[in-house]
Amino acid sequence: MKRLLDSLKISIGMLILFVNLCAISPIFASSQTASEQTLIAAFLYNFLKFTEWPEGSINNEITLCTDKNSTFEELKAISGKVVQNKPVQVKFISQSDSYKQCQLLFLPRDISADNIREWINLTKGQPTLIVSNASGFLDMGGMIALINDGKNLNFSVNLEVTRNSALKLNAQLLQIAREVRGR
Repeated sequence: MKRLLDSLKISIGMLILFVNLCAISPIFASSQTASEQTLIAAFLYNFLKFTEWPEGSINNEITLCTDKNSTFEELKAISGKVVQNKPVQVKFISQSDSYKQCQLLFLPRDISADNIREWINLTKGQPTLIVSNASGFLDMGGMIALINDGKNLNFSVNLEVTRNSALKLNAQLLQIAREVRGR
């Protein structure tokens, strides 16, 4: 009976996440083959929904940042959406800009591994959720790695690094992760 309940909880969690993924983008909902960037934008939106930041670390809006050299235009679809009763703002920033206003920092694989490591070191211990689709991202000290296996987009979590930054990820999110390190 407990297995059945656990299985049901996981199924419901996955259904909730899928419904939220579909709601983020009309392109995703109406197209049979969504681009990887559209899917990543949907995942990032849901990471914002299922993450808890420390008291006082969010002001009037939730800010999703990415490297200013990124060509990730699909992120603009998230701008203005409401998460945790606050509007989402998308910013394209450089390492010399203030990252402290960023609740989520997405580091796309098209920036160098050295640049990704620099971002990770710069934000270490700060309440900023760091996400990337770069290969080996969790091993670099990242928090959530997006993984495209050619058929599906999944994610893995480094829970220890996330907790060290005073961030809490919703249990439903952790249940559907492909891998959770540091439980």
